[in-house]
Amino acid sequence: MIATSGTTAFTGSANCLPPHARTLAKDRDVRVYSLARKLPIREDVYACLLGRGTAIAVGKPLRDQPTSIGHIALAGTIVAYTEATHGVDTASTDIVVLDVAKRHILLTIPRAGGFVDACIISFREVTDLLVTRLGSVAWIVRKGARCKTSTLQVYRAQVSATAPALLEEGPAIGAMSLRLADQTVSWGNGRARRSARLR
Repeated sequence: MIATSGTTAFTGSANCLPPHARTLAKDRDVRVYSLARKLPIREDVYACLLGRGTAIAVGKPLRDQPTSIGHIALAGTIVAYTEATHGVDTASTDIVVLDVAKRHILLTIPRAGGFVDACIISFREVTDLLVTRLGSVAWIVRKGARCKTSTLQVYRAQVSATAPALLEEGPAIGAMSLRLADQTVSWGNGRARRSARLR
């Protein structure tokens, strides 16, 4: 299922490169950076609109479970990222699409990845992610059990859709082979390249 929300994320104003910040991703419109905190030991991540110098927090602050921001993809003022929530030997990874200019979340794909029993029972790892200026996303998942890969899957999700679409599955898909050109996403499968439209 895809969750969409008009709820504004946690916001604040800041210079787009404050002291001690570490840049995670940047394009002409947005800089995504992290700031380390001493207590608790974690990094706060922000997306800053370069034209305004205003920043918006990326991710959900959770007191009882550690979270981490992973793959970050940019398209103008749109930011897509993975957010993992960690337990003792389990984890769940969501994909989130954020409109930094409008300061709200366009799309959330829950449980796009994760693992059970530290990947012994099963795992789904998001290995690649891209986003369009309209907020559509594509991603690749590596899945398996006993910490061994069995197959890879390519997915697409659009803001107007009700659920993600599986585009292709197979062991020869390139884990980091996504490319975007003129609203068309492509990926490698062995020696071939496949493609699909992203609206």
